[in-house]
Amino acid sequence: MKNKLLIILLLIGFFANAQWLKNIFEYSTPFFSYNETNPLTTDEQYFVTQFGDVINVTPERSNDYLMTFGIRKLARFDYENKARKWYDGTEQNTSLSSNSGSVVGLEYLFQKSFGRQRNMEYKSHRYFLRYLKKYWSIKVESQKNGIINLNYDAADLRFRLPITKNLNFSFGGIVRTHNSYGYNPITEYLKTNQWWDLAYEYDYYDTPYGIDNDLDGENDVYDWYWYNLNDNQVADTDADSRRNVYQRIVNDYNKRELDKIGTLYTLSTVVGLDYYFYRDKFWLHSWANLMPKHHHLKGDYKYSYENFIGRDDWLDYNVGIMSGLYLIKNKIGIFIEYERTKFWDKNLIFLKTGVNIML
Repeated sequence: MKNKLLIILLLIGFFANAQWLKNIFEYSTPFFSYNETNPLTTDEQYFVTQFGDVINVTPERSNDYLMTFGIRKLARFDYENKARKWYDGTEQNTSLSSNSGSVVGLEYLFQKSFGRQRNMEYKSHRYFLRYLKKYWSIKVESQKNGIINLNYDAADLRFRLPITKNLNFSFGGIVRTHNSYGYNPITEYLKTNQWWDLAYEYDYYDTPYGIDNDLDGENDVYDWYWYNLNDNQVADTDADSRRNVYQRIVNDYNKRELDKIGTLYTLSTVVGLDYYFYRDKFWLHSWANLMPKHHHLKGDYKYSYENFIGRDDWLDYNVGIMSGLYLIKNKIGIFIEYERTKFWDKNLIFLKTGVNIML
């Protein structure tokens, strides 16, 4: 009898969990995509040495590519038609930015990307999880944009107040973990060091040489050859070194020093508005998320954005508008999609607008 009761309890637990899992994954879509294109072409570039030798210094361009995989469960608004049969991770979904969704309940996106653009390798991800109810919402998000070096995690808890059928107001708090923004390590380094000191730290060395411009037997100008650790010449002059070699050194130094600072935590107040109106011939969806007040929670305060700008009341925001209009018996369609995000000193802008004429 006990064994039968145990089996019944296990079956109940299994089917209960199965239903719970079904509710989570119902209408979700796992996806994977790969895209590769030719790189942006550039004119041939040449460098002439002090001895008149011509060297082709045109950088080799590898193909651009983007590989993306993930799983998504995002409800589309009425105006958001599925443009293609397949998800590839490049879709712009309003639910990820607006502070209300087209349905209540659970929505999520877990997406990771690897790519190369203009010979720069990068990694990006977008993890989004939101549970929306009529009078409150909770959202957890992690975003890394490898192209513009924006990287943060956030937890957002708000109270929601439906003002009208179309207009919603929300307010609450958001905690974000992030890198140090506003601080530039190389700027601080050069306040107390010469630029070539950093090149020496990266195992580059230089040797001087003179140039007799007027051929009178005496050198009129002096410059320096630059060599790497393997004694290969990498630059013919100081200017050439700063232009072609030093940039890579600075990028690596900045990344190394910023990694030493570690993660910072900031608590911000957040106020949101969301307006949604839809008809077959006209729709308007606009939203604004404003973060006007901030408080440093954890991490080295010396490197906080609050300390960098000298106050705690800068404005971070995400605003957007999606609108479409059909005219003259639906023969002419006008649309605009605009979104702008400003977090710390990082800006992301998305704009798409146009006219469709049906003949």
